[in-house]
Amino acid sequence: MRQDIVSHIGTVTNVTENSVSASFNQGEACGSCQAKAICEGGKGRLITVEVARKDGSEFTLGQKVNVSLSAKTASTSVMLAYVYPLILFFAVMAAVIVATGNQDAGCLSALATIPVYYTLLYMFRKRVKKKIEFIITEI
Repeated sequence: MRQDIVSHIGTVTNVTENSVSASFNQGEACGSCQAKAICEGGKGRLITVEVARKDGSEFTLGQKVNVSLSAKTASTSVMLAYVYPLILFFAVMAAVIVATGNQDAGCLSALATIPVYYTLLYMFRKRVKKKIEFIITEI
C-alpha cells in the first residue's frame, strides 16, 4: 500500500443508482499508525461512507471493497473535525478574557462556539463533501 493513500477494507451495505455505501471498522488499519492513541480511529467504530457511483461500476450488497482516500484528504478531515475547532475554542476564550477580564465569560463563550462551529460545518457539508472524496474499488 502506498504511503499517500489511506485505505480500509469494507463491505457494501447499500447500492443506489447514483451512489454506493460501504461500512468498515475504522480501527482495523490503525495498528501501525503513530497517531492511533490520540485519534478516534483507534476506537474500532463501524463507519459507513457513501461514495458517488462512477459510470460502469457494478457493486452488490455484501461485496468486499477497498475504501480509500488520499492522505491529504485525510489531513483535511482531521483539520476540520479537530484542529480548527480547538484553535477557535482557544482564540475565542482568549479574546473574551482579554476584552472583558472575566474568565468565566471567556470559558462559556468558548464552549458556546463549538456547537456553532459544528452546525456551520454541517450546513456546509455539501461543499466539504466535494473536498473529502472517498474512492471505492472492487477487491
